[in-house]
Amino acid sequence: MYIPELKVERIDFDLNAKFICNFCSKEKAENKTRPFFEKTISLYPELSDINEIADENEREKYIKEVVVKKLKDNQDKIDERIEYFAKKFKAFIPDFIEAECSLFNYEWKESNPYITCFVGYLPFYPRSTKDKTFYISYHDEERAFSGAVHEINHMIFYEKWREMHGEISEESKWPDPLWYLEEIIVDPTLNDERVKKYTLYENKAYPMFYEKDETGTSIMESINECYKSSENIENFLDNSYEIVKRRMA
Repeated sequence: MYIPELKVERIDFDLNAKFICNFCSKEKAENKTRPFFEKTISLYPELSDINEIADENEREKYIKEVVVKKLKDNQDKIDERIEYFAKKFKAFIPDFIEAECSLFNYEWKESNPYITCFVGYLPFYPRSTKDKTFYISYHDEERAFSGAVHEINHMIFYEKWREMHGEISEESKWPDPLWYLEEIIVDPTLNDERVKKYTLYENKAYPMFYEKDETGTSIMESINECYKSSENIENFLDNSYEIVKRRMA
């Protein structure tokens, strides 16, 4: 089986600032899946009053100044952590990818020889399943490694879904049902015993997916039951997608 190489590199400082601008945006304030603003401020307390700046250009300029200064001040530490992450990833990620591909009945393509992990200072971990990139924060430990398997899970799901249903015009984003499916299935797939031993830490989806609705059950209970009863991974993905569309409508 072909296994891609996981490269670990320093984030572009301006891109890190762009992510922080996004986490402080009105759009993210409307997305209740995660506490975007609160977590951002916990890393960048200098931005606690950012909403008082009405002009968008001034707002983004100030955020960029704060973020770039923080990264420059910690550049040596970031580089140290990059070396550490690369060494530890090498110890388990290849076996994890092999187990994940087997679980998803998917052959990784040589046309995607690399997965790139960029290290910055971030409250959340953005990704591009299409470009095979994800971003972590240099100050994290357990979360960096559980985050890596979480994001790689998304990448393999993305390719498997394309294999089953054809090209995806753009990456799924909240509140697309496919985005919900992608986030929910990290629980049954990463906790499958064939994969779990390579993930180092326990992996869970977002807390909202475990909340019970008016029927007394959570969507995660329905998805996990679907996983247990499905004949194969293809059957599970299609059936769970229908569950998500019904439950998240």
